[in-house]
Formats: sequence, C-alpha cells, structure tokens
Amino acid sequence: MNWATGAQVPSYAEGEKPSSPWLDLLWAFLIWGVSGAFLIALDGVLRLVIYMLGQEVPKVEITRGVAIFTLVITMVLQLIALGSSWLVVTRVGKRPFWRTLGWHWHPQFRWVHAVGGAVLMFGVAIAVSQLLPHRETDMEKILKMGTSIRLMVVVLAVLMAPLVEEVVYRGVIYSSLERLWGKIAGVLVVTGIFALVHVPQYWGSVAAITAIVLLSLVLTMLRAWTGSLLPCVVMHLVYNGIQAGFLIVAPDAALNTPSEKTAMALVSYWLSGN
Repeated sequence: MNWATGAQVPSYAEGEKPSSPWLDLLWAFLIWGVSGAFLIALDGVLRLVIYMLGQEVPKVEITRGVAIFTLVITMVLQLIALGSSWLVVTRVGKRPFWRTLGWHWHPQFRWVHAVGGAVLMFGVAIAVSQLLPHRETDMEKILKMGTSIRLMVVVLAVLMAPLVEEVVYRGVIYSSLERLWGKIAGVLVVTGIFALVHVPQYWGSVAAITAIVLLSLVLTMLRAWTGSLLPCVVMHLVYNGIQAGFLIVAPDAALNTPSEKTAMALVSYWLSGN
C-alpha cells in the first residue's frame, strides 16, 4: 500500500495560525473520553489484567433495565462526542467540518469498493468465527432481551456508530496522531484503542474480538491511504448494516445460533442446513 497517495485537503484556512499538534492530540483524546471510551477502556484493561493473572472475570447480572439505560447513555454520549468533534475540528465554526476531515471519494476507491470491502470483511468475520473459540458475550445476552432493545442496538449500530466512531477515531484522533508521528503510528494506535473499547461487549469471544481488530485495522489503513473519512464511514455502515439486517429479518435464527459460532456466522449456519 502506498501511504503517500490520497487526495489531501488543507487542514487550516488561509491565514489561520496552525495549532499545537500536542494540543490537538489532547483535545482528540478528551473527545474520546466524552464518548464514554475512557470508562469502557478501563473496564477492558481490568478484564485483561484479571485474565493475565489467571483469575476468572467476575460475572455481572445484566437486567433489561440496565441494558436500556446503558444503550440510552451510549446514544447521548455519542451525540455529545459528535458535537465536541465539530467544535474542535472547525475551531468553533472557523473551518468547514466535512472538508477538513476529508469528506470525499478517492480516485481509486469509491462507494462500490467500500460496499465490496464491507462484504469481504463480513466474510472474514464468518471465517474467523469458524476457526477461533467463542462463548456467549454480553452483547448477545442484551440482544436476547426483546425487540425494543434489538431495535435500539440497530439504531446505534447503523445510524450512529459508523458516523460518530469514524469522526472520533479515524477523523479527529487519527489526524492528530498522523500529524505528530506519521501514518503508521496513527494506524497502530487508532486500531488498538478502537478494538480496546469493544472488548467488554465481546468479552469471552476470541472470534468476535479478532474480527473487530481486523475491521479496525482495515478501516484505519483505508483512512491513511485515501486521506478521506467518507470511504471509512460507508464501509463501516455497510458492515454493521449487514449484521443488523439479519438481526431484524430473522432474530430468532440469529440469536439461537450454536454457542460455538458467533452471530456473524449466521450466513454459514443457514447454508450448512443446521
């Protein structure tokens, strides 16, 4: 991959004094914290420490009320994070938001490639689910709590997460890291922290965590190559949309897949006739 290619957009308006890259990075991680990531990441780190010490991670009872409260809070935090991103990226309205982030298609990567890439990554997730161990995750438990909760998850996964997460991770955070340490460091750090905040909800499934790490890596490399956020948003949207579609069309089949397979393996489960 040629890291030097990709149409880049100007980061600063004409005559505007560049800000400190370290200050930009600080704001980027503050936005990351506002999105709720600090608490999620802390939970993930604690789980990893407990696991590395050879101890069992304490099981917490997830009730319907707790699940709904958590989903609502997540929606609110994501909206706050998006608003905070706008303030930082535009310097409180002094710069265009989308153009500064790089809201355009790359000459060699357009919407059809983003859709194809998402389908390919979904196929990779299915393959991973067949090769690596899996047990029921907290997310799967939440999805079994009724139609209303599943619809809330779908709204988060399709209408909010692709845009908000891409703006925060591969827009604000990646841009700051690239400016300071270059593309490779930006890709590695963003891939890592994106995967880290998803560990708690997929804890117990090596397959699901591996799939999310691979997705994060591909999306961040795509951001570095194209210099644009739009392809990442579209690919993320289609990837989540495929899973959400199965969850809406056939929730019983999706949620009653044998425990050794993940929900992402639903396609292969149907094709196998099981």
